[in-house]
Amino acid sequence: MSDFNDKPINQLAIESRTLWEGCILASCVHGVMLAEYPFTIDENRWSGGIYVMENGEGGKAALVFSDDDENELMFGMFCDFMSQRTDLVLTEEYSQSHYQGAPEDIQEMAEALSILFQVQAGEENLPFVTTGFWGEGGQIFSHDNYEDWFLHGGHVLEPLLMPFEDAMSYYQVKCSMDAPRMEIAERIYRERIKSPKEIVVLKKEEIAVLEATGPYNMPVCQDIFGQFGIVFEGETKGET
Repeated sequence: MSDFNDKPINQLAIESRTLWEGCILASCVHGVMLAEYPFTIDENRWSGGIYVMENGEGGKAALVFSDDDENELMFGMFCDFMSQRTDLVLTEEYSQSHYQGAPEDIQEMAEALSILFQVQAGEENLPFVTTGFWGEGGQIFSHDNYEDWFLHGGHVLEPLLMPFEDAMSYYQVKCSMDAPRMEIAERIYRERIKSPKEIVVLKKEEIAVLEATGPYNMPVCQDIFGQFGIVFEGETKGET
């Protein structure tokens, strides 16, 4: 794909707020199921405004959101080991080419974040990035059109872009969620998106439901919830 640098910039039909809410829902579902399935710990995680997800099938995405009440998407980076671009991507130049034309601060942050996508290539560690996008003025842009973005890594986000009811039906089947845990996930999701900067408390009776599925995994569950502002009742509360 030698002409990648000459590709036009496309606006993708993705809403920043919808994407952030999808990340929160996925995280809530992950949190309530983690006690039973601790091996999924790396599937969803937060570090400040950085959200990272993996699908267990060679797909990985990292999304960076603004640290304010709007939670606007700043940029996203994707890796898909099943992509036909796999012979092209193991260079820092290719990784950064996805953000050419983006604001300079976005390009700098993308260069720094690419460390999360490094793989060993001979004696070097190089970023393996198959597509990317960035946010600007409330819109999302990419050098790929929507179809190519989706094909080369964006498909990882497919459940996050579903309407709420469709997403819950998907997670119910994928995660074998029972009704009590679906209710817990929905409650904390709605509270989190209603007040993005407020602490959301997981009640004692809800904790008991999760603990019944994996009592020895609750510390891990608590840590994951804490990454995006969900605390256990009785836990010391602070700012997110």
